[in-house]
Amino acid sequence: MTLQSGGSLGEELAFARRLAAVADELALEFFQRGVVTQRKPDGSPVSEADVAVERRLRQLISEQRPADGVQGEELGETGSRERRWVLDPIDGTSNFVARRPLWGTHIALEIEGEIVVGVITRPVLGASWWASRGAGAFRGAAGSERRLRVSGVNQLAESRVTLWTHSEDSSVERLSQSCRWQQPTLDSLLGVAEGELDALVDRSGAPWDIAPAVVIVEEAGGRFSDRDGGRRLDLRDSCFSNGLIHGDLARLLRSP
Repeated sequence: MTLQSGGSLGEELAFARRLAAVADELALEFFQRGVVTQRKPDGSPVSEADVAVERRLRQLISEQRPADGVQGEELGETGSRERRWVLDPIDGTSNFVARRPLWGTHIALEIEGEIVVGVITRPVLGASWWASRGAGAFRGAAGSERRLRVSGVNQLAESRVTLWTHSEDSSVERLSQSCRWQQPTLDSLLGVAEGELDALVDRSGAPWDIAPAVVIVEEAGGRFSDRDGGRRLDLRDSCFSNGLIHGDLARLLRSP
């Protein structure tokens, strides 16, 4: 893996956190005054704030990392795929437009197909989560920070598991019968990284939804894989876990 452009991963993480801070400040302005929304072809909402925040992030990346590509939820894919920023300007738009607090910005840096830096924020709560390869995963809030660690649960029957999906899924019943089923929330992935949840099965997340969580969960000691055991982010079928139950959970999901 070649870093090029911005230097060390520490520098790239610092840049990602600056991007997130700019995104949060701009998004909060829209949040406080209310926004105009539309529906995308898939039925999900998009607000003027989503587009404005992504445009601002792209502008900053163009100015400070001009050789890098960008993959964003609202404005598509541009530039290099060897080294690119993956952006979800406002994750949780439904909450955002309803003025509920669970929403935030997702920013990740992908180099040669591997997510190496990730940042997730919750601006209304004043909280953020971040990680870079080899340097651990952290949560910051109220002026303090702490290192994240996944749970130590190693028995599937004792594991707290949930599932993200937009449709009926027979796996819900299977998981409910074999694990300690938890209702999903927008923050379920963060729950895995913090050790409050043992696994999340994802049947709905796009690359920009899950990209930063890949490095955050893994740097917290957990594991990510797609449905085939690989590391693709675009299959909308993947699993995040504490690592200890990953194999047993995969076998359960594959069973007839």
